[in-house]
Amino acid sequence: MLSRFILNTSLLFTSQTARSFSCRPSSTSLRRIHTSTSFKQTQSTMGACLSSSTSASSNAPAAAPASDAPSLKPYIETLIAGDRHLTAAETYDAFSTILGGADEIQVGCLLTLLRARGETPAEIAGMVRAMNAACNSVALPESCPKALDIVGTGGDGADTINISTASVVLAAACGCTVAKAGNRSVSSACGSADVLEALGVVANLPPADVTKCVEKCGIAFMFAPVNHPAMRFVGPVRKRLGIRTCFNILGPMTNAAGAQRAVIGVFGQELLPLMAGALREVGRVDHAVVIHGVGLDEISPMGPATIVEIKNTAPEGETKVYDTKEYTFDPLSVGIERCKVEDLRGGGPEQNADEFRRVLLGGDEMNAKRDAVCLNAGVGCYVYGMSDTIEEGVALAKKTLQSGKATEVLQTWIETSQEIAKASSKK
Repeated sequence: MLSRFILNTSLLFTSQTARSFSCRPSSTSLRRIHTSTSFKQTQSTMGACLSSSTSASSNAPAAAPASDAPSLKPYIETLIAGDRHLTAAETYDAFSTILGGADEIQVGCLLTLLRARGETPAEIAGMVRAMNAACNSVALPESCPKALDIVGTGGDGADTINISTASVVLAAACGCTVAKAGNRSVSSACGSADVLEALGVVANLPPADVTKCVEKCGIAFMFAPVNHPAMRFVGPVRKRLGIRTCFNILGPMTNAAGAQRAVIGVFGQELLPLMAGALREVGRVDHAVVIHGVGLDEISPMGPATIVEIKNTAPEGETKVYDTKEYTFDPLSVGIERCKVEDLRGGGPEQNADEFRRVLLGGDEMNAKRDAVCLNAGVGCYVYGMSDTIEEGVALAKKTLQSGKATEVLQTWIETSQEIAKASSKK
């Protein structure tokens, strides 16, 4: 099964990106491969694809790397051999090469092999370090020694309202400093950048202006294409592959401001130990939780959530030592009733912007969407240090929401981001 998965995916990619390659199979040969390919055949076919990756015709896609660009072949061959996984240092080097503009065929093969073998925490950690090194980073103001991000991997297919984005506004209203990372929609009807722009927030501020926004109103948004421009080399490959790759989970771990406190939601429970392990190895966060809810990449009233929590216990300035624990949190324990996914459903940017405003309104009335935002903001308050327990954090979030302060923070954010962007445009 592994060999067939690797072969079929790599052949699909190569046939789409370099139609004149000698290794391109006919539809008939693809059917034969589906039924009778051995692992040795997989190795030789992928090797042929790799050796021919420098002989594409002039009709092949542009944006090829320079002829002296480092090759990914050593890493690909290691994974094909199957004796071991890559080390963190190897994936750092490989992904540094990818983010510098590597051969697209080799990139597609490497991503496919990593997916087929199953990425390890060490491999993911190396990727995260490479992305951090290539990042246009944001310097937090001295007045804000720590920052919070509440972010999800996406990929749950639920098309809910923008729960994590609304949650960071509520967390900021509770007193947390927020540096929110995000992008446009990839797997949902409305991404965080989409809804913020519909609300009037300037979502594409450059790093220096993000710093100003954090300093002036305690919350800012970091747009992935601005902070991670090297991802432009990867986008076309991911689109042609059409499968989930490690890049689907790297975003939440590569906050451009180096947010030390994080709430990260994942679309699959199997990602909990993988991402928690990678966060520990990278060693940037002080306190973080990785959460998988019932069918969602965040905690919600739909049911209990599984949480892996990591917390640094070493004194400040020393090498981080993490205490790790896994547990289940049930919203019923804080008096939040069950709901269905339909109760959390959203739509496109304009609809979600309307929902966003309503969710953050003051007042005692509660519903599933407001409950979901309180839950996620409450967990954020807990990891930030505003409360000693998740339960206390949720209570703080609910009290703050009902006070109407979250609406005030949103309006201040909108106005501040627009003022900063206007001032920058005049320079």
